[in-house]
Amino acid sequence: MNRLPLRIRLTTIFAVVMALVLTGAGFITLSRFHESQREYGAPARVAAQHEALNDLRRELLTSLPIVFVIAAIGAYLLTASALRPVERMRAQAAAVTEDTPGRRLDVPSSRDEIARLAATLNDMLGRLQAALERERQFVADAGHELRTPLSMLHTEIELALRHPREADDLRAALTSAHEETVRLVHLTEDLLLLAQADRHDRSPAPPPTRHVRAASLLHDVAERLDKTAPDRRITVDCPADLTVPVDRDRLERAMTNLVLNALRHGQGHVDVAVCTAGVWAEFHVRDHGPGFPPDFLSHAFDRFTQADQARSGHGTGLGLAITAAIARAYGGTYGAVNRPDGGADVWITLPTTRPPTNGPIGIRSAT
Repeated sequence: MNRLPLRIRLTTIFAVVMALVLTGAGFITLSRFHESQREYGAPARVAAQHEALNDLRRELLTSLPIVFVIAAIGAYLLTASALRPVERMRAQAAAVTEDTPGRRLDVPSSRDEIARLAATLNDMLGRLQAALERERQFVADAGHELRTPLSMLHTEIELALRHPREADDLRAALTSAHEETVRLVHLTEDLLLLAQADRHDRSPAPPPTRHVRAASLLHDVAERLDKTAPDRRITVDCPADLTVPVDRDRLERAMTNLVLNALRHGQGHVDVAVCTAGVWAEFHVRDHGPGFPPDFLSHAFDRFTQADQARSGHGTGLGLAITAAIARAYGGTYGAVNRPDGGADVWITLPTTRPPTNGPIGIRSAT
């Protein structure tokens, strides 16, 4: 029976119930009529009573099937009418493809369960369309970023092989090709890291973790990046005993991205500060430059996005996106604000492995 159409199943169920109801009503009618006839005990009326009872039985046997058939037909038509919007939504949903993601289902004017189902399915289609557009944009942006170093690498190799060249010229060409290759490797690693982070976002299994001393890691990052900007100063303020249950390479990558972003696009010294509240720690990186353009703050952590002029550079626009993905992988959050006295304050939150020893988080306000 489960293979039959829904309207047939509903009609069958209704018909069975109706048959039971009509049969019971007929039985009760005959029983009461028979009992009422017993009250007249005169022998002269026995034949007339039996004749009347037989007439009533014949009428019921004739009328009940007719009523049953009419009720079954009405039930079928009513069920078909009620399910017609569902069939229409099914056909419209079947017509939605990756080439036509903007199609939506017609929402019935009635405020019933079917109308709410259509609205819910439209919301789901909207989310799927947004996800598809993000993936398409990501692939397009990745292809654009990969095309530039690949074109440069191809050009350098082609020029090196086209004519005999001096050793110095070949060395210069190889050096340039090596730089583009390194850029390709870094970009590929970034894309792979984002793909892994997306997979962890959709999977219940957390990324590999171990207890990492935050202060030691931050000092290592500051010491390493100090050499890239000798005219800038990087300060670290972090509780010495703070540990976080994250993968060390992931945390180092996230903090390196934040500090590099401040060094490349900010001014003055860079402050790295960590404070705790409850079971969470906030890692802040502040610079003293012009800050983010106000209309760019809400998109600062998007992939392949760079602000114009003030904070643009030669990067791929993946640094903050990777940092945000790392924070999400461990259940944390991220954000960025412009400080009232100038500069940007960018932070991520991560879980800790010990109760906090300092006060509540206050650096976020960028005092």
